[in-house]
Order: sequence, then structure tokens, then C-alpha cells
Amino acid sequence: MPVPNTVPVPKLRRAVLVALFALLLVALAGRTLFMLWEPPFDGAIHYDDVRELGSAYWPMNLYLGGPAYAVSWIAAAVFIVGLARGRAGVLNLVGAFLAGLGGVVFALAITAEVLPFAYAADPAVLPEQEGRALFDVFNDQLDGLLPAILGSQVAIVLGMVLALVGILIGRTMPRPLVVAALAYVVAFVLVPQDAGRAVVVVSYLLQVALVAAIGWYGLRAATADERP
Repeated sequence: MPVPNTVPVPKLRRAVLVALFALLLVALAGRTLFMLWEPPFDGAIHYDDVRELGSAYWPMNLYLGGPAYAVSWIAAAVFIVGLARGRAGVLNLVGAFLAGLGGVVFALAITAEVLPFAYAADPAVLPEQEGRALFDVFNDQLDGLLPAILGSQVAIVLGMVLALVGILIGRTMPRPLVVAALAYVVAFVLVPQDAGRAVVVVSYLLQVALVAAIGWYGLRAATADERP
């Protein structure tokens, strides 16, 4: 006998997944806003760029950039699992784990990276001359975070490749879209960091579209058996 005033499990599960997909879209929008807002990175963080952003620099990283990256990759990992089918589903599971873990580490690393610069550029904390001198010192130490940043990016790329191969074998997304996504991942790896702002922006927007598509098809696949 059903318990009164309770939501059936399938409907609750669907509602949670829909909410997660909406959260994914919000996180992707936040990531895009952050990418367009933050100063271009050429291997160093510059005093004048940070000072121009003023008091927004640290909050934009702490409350927008970092959380948006972490949430988007965790949500994407959930939907990658939802796209798992058959024996190839193992690839989805491993890919989801790598992409989710890599996304969280990347978010933490890029947030930690900017904290000392935010304080060094704050005139209420240090005079400009001392702040500029600290920027030189901090930029010389950026290599210390390279293993975390590059390692997390490698984990994300490898996770996406494994997941897309699993999706291709499981046929849970349109084949032309998956093939195009795999081609994009390969091209993303080959695009140099100094390729120019326009190329970086276009590549980034393609990545956002790919993650959103995975979320959409993952939502449909995970709730296919629950539709009336």
C-alpha cells in the first residue's frame, strides 16, 4: 500500500536529474562568463590586469570560476554514467571518474593559483611597488602548480576520450556528433596556448557545447524508461 504524500522514486529521480541538468547549464554559463571576464593568460599573471579588475578579482575566482568548473565536470560525469550501455559502459565509468576528478582538481588548482596575486594587487594590503615585486616572485613560482593543472587537464581529456568511445560503442548519442566530439578533443589537445584569443574562445565554446550535449543526451538516456 503506497504511503500517502510521497513522490514515487522514478519521478523523484527524474526531477533530480532535470535539476542536475539545469545546474550543469548554469555552471557552463558561469564558466563562459568567467573565461570572457578574466584577463588572458600568457604564462604569467600581470599586476595591471588584476588591478583593473579591482576587488572583483578574488570573488570572481572563488565564487564563479572555481565552483563553475567543479560543478560542470561533476555533473557531466553523472550524465556520462547515464550514457553507459553494455560492456562498453566500463569506458563510460572510467571516463566519468577521470573527468570528474580532473575537473575538481583543476578548479581547486586555478583558484589557489590566484589567491596570492589577489592580495599582492590590493593597495589596502601592499603599496604598488611591493605588490609588483611580489607578482614577479609569484610568477616565478607558478611552475609549482603545473603538475596539478596539467595533470588535471590530462585526466579530463583522457576521461572524455574514454567516455566518448564508450558512448560511440553503446550508441547512446548520435554517431556523427560523437565522432565530431572526438575530433574536437584531439584538436583541443593540439591547439597551442598562444594560438590567439579568438581561437581560444571558439575552442572553449565548442567544449561548452560538447559538455551540454552530453548532459542533454545523458538526461534523456537516464530517464528513457521513466517516460509515460
